[in-house]
Amino acid sequence: MSNALKSLEPVGRSETLGRRVQDQLRAAIMAGRFSPGEKLTIRAVASALDVSLTPAREALYNLAATGALDMRSNGSVYIHELTKDRIDELTCIRVELEGLAAREAAKRISDKNISDAEKINDQLIKAHNKHDYHALIDLNWQFHFLIYQECQMPMLLRMIESCWLMTGSYLNVIYPDFGKIDHGLDNHAAILDALKARKSKALSKAICIDIQFAASALTSAIESNR
Repeated sequence: MSNALKSLEPVGRSETLGRRVQDQLRAAIMAGRFSPGEKLTIRAVASALDVSLTPAREALYNLAATGALDMRSNGSVYIHELTKDRIDELTCIRVELEGLAAREAAKRISDKNISDAEKINDQLIKAHNKHDYHALIDLNWQFHFLIYQECQMPMLLRMIESCWLMTGSYLNVIYPDFGKIDHGLDNHAAILDALKARKSKALSKAICIDIQFAASALTSAIESNR
């Protein structure tokens, strides 16, 4: 069983097990806990989450059906592996989707959630300074999706999640080298400035710059590992 699976918590029985397993796997993928190309077996997932094979199978197949996981012709399920062309495609899509979410969120976000975004970013900076990249990756996800959820467009949010799920495993690839650069922190500062000013276009622009910056680092990391 992989270390990523061992880090998951056993699920309770108060709601649909398949759904809860799916939610845990989704969060783990977006937080970069799995490696690119890693195989996820039904038995390993079931063991890690202390559930039977049926909800584990349901979760894996549902995630594969949405494109979050790669299902091969033999039925095996893997974490996505990316190429430069796929990164370029995902970057174009993310710029459009997350730019739209940012513009809508700027109109609707509450003062409390702006304050919460600042607090998350403060924790992110501390994690960066401590070189705690696992925490940083998780906090980065929290920061962005706290903003995106304020667009109040559930379908858009699901599409954004799908894109993040395809790139999540590569977050561990770009660290620690990516963590040596402070531009990401500068990007977040620009995002917060636009958010506090409730400037839709400025927020969208700052989000898109952040996406393109990370995509460039990801492309460089993949090409250097060839």
